[in-house]
Amino acid sequence: MSSTGGIVAGLLAGCAIGIGLGVLYAPDKGEVTRKKMKAKAKEKTDELEVTFEKSMTKIRDKMDELIVDLEKKLEDFRSKEKEEKVV
Repeated sequence: MSSTGGIVAGLLAGCAIGIGLGVLYAPDKGEVTRKKMKAKAKEKTDELEVTFEKSMTKIRDKMDELIVDLEKKLEDFRSKEKEEKVV
């Protein structure tokens, strides 16, 4: 989970640096530059959402695997307990 936090922090830092440099070296008028910055911010936000969704899907899948594994182990434990009571 901490690697996801690092990715998010990296993306945000990259956006901030890119926007700052874009403003400093912008060859266009302010209005055009703002439109470009808005479009780029939207693009990065969309990329971040996709990354977040992929991470959440992986987490959900792993949790599902763990639940199935725990259920199987619990059933095995219960079966052994019943066998010991019978004997």
